[in-house]
Amino acid sequence: MEQSVLVPPGPDSFQYFTRESLAAIEQRIAAEKAKNPKQERKDDDENGPKPNSDLEAGKTLPFIYGDIPPGMVSEPLEDMDPYYINKKTFIVLNKGKAIFRFSATSALYILTPFNPLRKIAIKILVHSYPFLVV
Repeated sequence: MEQSVLVPPGPDSFQYFTRESLAAIEQRIAAEKAKNPKQERKDDDENGPKPNSDLEAGKTLPFIYGDIPPGMVSEPLEDMDPYYINKKTFIVLNKGKAIFRFSATSALYILTPFNPLRKIAIKILVHSYPFLVV
């Protein structure tokens, strides 16, 4: 795993999820596959890396990350968990700092993460109070 990709916890660790972010993830996946072309898949996951329990989907963002910049609420952000560095995922944070994790693959094979319809659906899903109109 590359150390330059990992950002220390704090307010500077919030990065928008862009097409360049997705391309970088795909590049890391390709580099990992090229490095280990015929590695057997191990059934025991006890020795492998595990997701950070503080950054699980559904939990609130730890205080060490600080406040979410106002423009980044309900927007796709790069995943901050080092476990997901080589996985096509992104996160969305709501006003209550709850973490929602989504796949960056095309939904229904046609809706990319950057599709306006998918962005609207994600904003509706992460909205804290769906019955109140702002």
